[in-house]
Amino acid sequence: MNWRPGVAGLSGGFAGALAGHIAVTLITRLGAQLWLVGPYGPPMQFFAMSVYLGFLYASIAGALSRQIRPALVGFGSACLPIALPMTILTHWPGPLRAFLHLLARSPAITVRLMRALHVLNPIALIWTIAVLTVYLVATWGTTLALGALLCPARRWLGAILAAVGSGAGYLALQLFAHFIPLPSRWDPTSFIPAPLDLLTGLLIGAGMGAGIGWAQDRQHKEPS
Repeated sequence: MNWRPGVAGLSGGFAGALAGHIAVTLITRLGAQLWLVGPYGPPMQFFAMSVYLGFLYASIAGALSRQIRPALVGFGSACLPIALPMTILTHWPGPLRAFLHLLARSPAITVRLMRALHVLNPIALIWTIAVLTVYLVATWGTTLALGALLCPARRWLGAILAAVGSGAGYLALQLFAHFIPLPSRWDPTSFIPAPLDLLTGLLIGAGMGAGIGWAQDRQHKEPS
């Protein structure tokens, strides 16, 4: 197995986590926590989160491909699925109001969800679900898209193994954090990122790189 993509993903993940934190710190000083946020919903910094993830996945994609196009795909597919829906929902929350009415018809399910997500009321619940949804769509959608993009001969295999590698990196992160707790508070006012953020970039990047490298090896070994 070729380990170079894993090493490239590791370095790209570290660089992306660092660059993303620095970028968010800079734009936060310009008031980015208020950019795109409408009058509805709790205070949130979804634009900063979308920029951070954009830099992270752009750096991973650029390190794996050494090309501009995959890096741009990584940035756009991680940033836009968070920034655009949350901008719309914080200005026009009609869909979330409809979801709230739906939850009102199932109080038992609502209570279970509130306990599972550690929120205190249904309004906080629907916003939490919205944020989790766009985050999952952005991260896993980007992972699948980059895996398919970087393995053109077998796109489905590239997408699946990129997701498997990313998932393995996430599990390794959870195990590490369980046995060796690290400071995890995200402070966008400081240029020094939390160690856990850098470790997240390292492991997610390494996992994606290893998965994509495995897919590329299988692609090249196919008989012509």
